[in-house]
Amino acid sequence: MNNSPASIAASYAVAARVARQAASSFYPSFWLLPRAKRQAMCAFYAFARLTDDAADAAGEIADKRRWLEDWRRLIESTVAEDQLPQAFPTHSADAESLQRSEQAMQILPALQHAQQRYAIAPTLLLEIIDGALADQQDRSITTQQDLDTYCYQVASTVGLVCLQIWEFQGEATRQAAIDCGKAFQLTNILRDVREDLQRGRCYLPQSDLQRFGVDPQRPADEQQAAWEELLRYYGDRAESYYQQGWLAWDGIHPDGRPMFSMMWHSYHALLKKIRQQPLQVLQRRVRLTWRQKMNIAASHFVPGYPRRLAAVSPRRDEEA
Repeated sequence: MNNSPASIAASYAVAARVARQAASSFYPSFWLLPRAKRQAMCAFYAFARLTDDAADAAGEIADKRRWLEDWRRLIESTVAEDQLPQAFPTHSADAESLQRSEQAMQILPALQHAQQRYAIAPTLLLEIIDGALADQQDRSITTQQDLDTYCYQVASTVGLVCLQIWEFQGEATRQAAIDCGKAFQLTNILRDVREDLQRGRCYLPQSDLQRFGVDPQRPADEQQAAWEELLRYYGDRAESYYQQGWLAWDGIHPDGRPMFSMMWHSYHALLKKIRQQPLQVLQRRVRLTWRQKMNIAASHFVPGYPRRLAAVSPRRDEEA
């Protein structure tokens, strides 16, 4: 594999296709960025998408761990040791894994180029894979510290990579991005409570389950009052992280602010919907409507509107 301009351009094209085909609600926000930063976001998104898909794929846990471990070694040699490998060291022969391995090789030149261009710490990329690997085993979240560590590993690291691509100033901005990642992941955890329980998992700390009197092994409809208190508590906790995370706005380069704002407002709107009726997450997956998503997205393509959102968001949140 080479890293000629033509190879890098072709690799960015593959990454853009992966991002587009994933049908993520955040893909439109990439177009709020200048071309170079948009390409870098596509390369990073493709990396994160492949990592998540490998972790969530059907099949034996041992096989998934093996693929992720190979992927980790490949990333380490590509970005940490500045080498482009010739082939993916796959140990699997199933068609899905082979296709994923081929796609991984295709996006590597773009990922390496983006990592070097925006000085993305290799450890951040490796921590994202480590988070996926840790999810392949029974992750025991006993305390709030365990939960904070988990949220940092699977979400705050993503925010820190985005921050490098958007460009920023100040350690306070970096800390705010960490808090923003925790806000986003807590929102995901609250949204997915029902599905996780059905899989025999719960990402809320055991210490708080006990404190609020919730037994995840018992039917939720027999413990509605306890569940509601627990969900409200974590809804409030997530909201506090959103408030801290919004402080990143001032430190982000102006051309990265609209994308940050669109992501923040999209996730925050979902949390607000959950907080209005916390028990609904035990009955169904809470989503924003298509109209709500489009309104948030469209507003950010209006010149000057994200800046106006920045001026009113904290006050609006305090009233909520």
